[in-house]
Amino acid sequence: EYAGPSDEERNKSLASIDQAKATVAQYQASLVKAEAIASADISNAEKALDTAKNNLQLVVDGEDSQLVNDAYGDLVNVIKSVFTNIVNALNESDNILGVDNSFANDDFEDYLGLLDSSSSAFPSAKISYQNARVAKKNLESSVISLSASDEHNVIDSVSTEVNKVVVFTQKSLFNVQSLLNVTIPAGNFTQSQFDVLKTSVSTAQTNLNTSATNLTNAIQSVATARNSLSSYQIAYDKAVADLENTKKKSMADIDIAKAQVASQEANLKQAQATYDLLISDPRDVDVASLRAEVSRQAANVQALRDNFQKTKLIALADGTLAKLDIDVGENVSANQEVMTLTSSKFNVEVDISESDIAKVAIGDRVDVTLDAFGDDVHFDGAVVSIEPGKTEISGVVYYKTKVLMDDYPDRPVKSGMTANVNINTDRQDGVLVLPRRAVIFKDAKKIVRVLTNKEKVEFEEREVTTGLEGNDGLVEILSGLQKGEEVITFLKEE
Repeated sequence: EYAGPSDEERNKSLASIDQAKATVAQYQASLVKAEAIASADISNAEKALDTAKNNLQLVVDGEDSQLVNDAYGDLVNVIKSVFTNIVNALNESDNILGVDNSFANDDFEDYLGLLDSSSSAFPSAKISYQNARVAKKNLESSVISLSASDEHNVIDSVSTEVNKVVVFTQKSLFNVQSLLNVTIPAGNFTQSQFDVLKTSVSTAQTNLNTSATNLTNAIQSVATARNSLSSYQIAYDKAVADLENTKKKSMADIDIAKAQVASQEANLKQAQATYDLLISDPRDVDVASLRAEVSRQAANVQALRDNFQKTKLIALADGTLAKLDIDVGENVSANQEVMTLTSSKFNVEVDISESDIAKVAIGDRVDVTLDAFGDDVHFDGAVVSIEPGKTEISGVVYYKTKVLMDDYPDRPVKSGMTANVNINTDRQDGVLVLPRRAVIFKDAKKIVRVLTNKEKVEFEEREVTTGLEGNDGLVEILSGLQKGEEVITFLKEE
């Protein structure tokens, strides 16, 4: 008799294999991680080098470098944007002062500066506006014709002049704001109109101040672009060195991880070889009789299982035991009926007219009520079949449709009960609906009468597009109406 290794020896050897496998998996994961980190580090270093190289390329030509030219291009755009805000600010000032547009302030001119005891606010505001307007006018043609291709000294000169006009315009807005501070609404000049004027001036000041900041930043960007060559050269040299160092370190980390994996794989092979030697099978001739006995006993077990199965009566389908005609101990003859099974689910057969049958499809969900339980008790179901052949009832064509009801364990449903069926052929949530009678047909179009004057009962006819129609007299409106509009559903003819 071959006893083989003990359970303790076998388990100990298997544990050594499992531990070796886990260690190999751990170091393989470390290798994958090292490769991923190396790839990411090298990729990032290469991207940094590309960026440094591109930045250096932008400034190698000094004053004519791409970086400087781009900075001047941005400066030109900012100058034009600032000048637009200057024009807008002066327009807001003139809308209050009425210097150039004398009709702009007719509604409130008499109330401007009513609280000004010195009567100087209005004249000061006009003078500062006129100064800013003249400065703007003198520079307007230069700004309009200004281009990024102009000489840099030309752009520098215009930016300086624009800064001066900004100062004039800021002073104009400040004086207009001061004028409004000594103004009160009176007569036909309402508080609401007064608030609008103050808000427009405040907004113009904010926009102009932001533009001035943008102009300062753009001028500084030009200076920064001119001084970038040295810093970009240093950054490029550093990026070259960083890439080389990253490659060396990454390769070293990967080599170490590979060596660790190889070492642990060797340990696993040794553990597996030790286990294989421990559990080596004896010769076939030594275990032939044992195999024969196992086969014989297996055949006996199967025979016992087969005999046991013959003692069971197994239904061919799910159902409910409705009738049992035998008792324990009775003899049963061949083909004798001993019990009756009924299906656990009920079918409802309905006749659907040919005008509606095209809307029904297999799988449509169904809501069923039974007269026995009242209209408040609902059962779910689904359409499972539609007969292709027609059925005529009183000269009307119908198609028999079968509905399978879902489970209803808490209700004593009986065969033959009267059922009422609603088939849900489609569903739309959150849509506009109207009573079907509100939609009329006119000139081959679907028309809705939309109420435009409730007192005079005036309305307009509007074409609409309809969608689903429900069995409750409602129809879906796809287009032509907005939520909240009032619609006429019926007109009484006089």
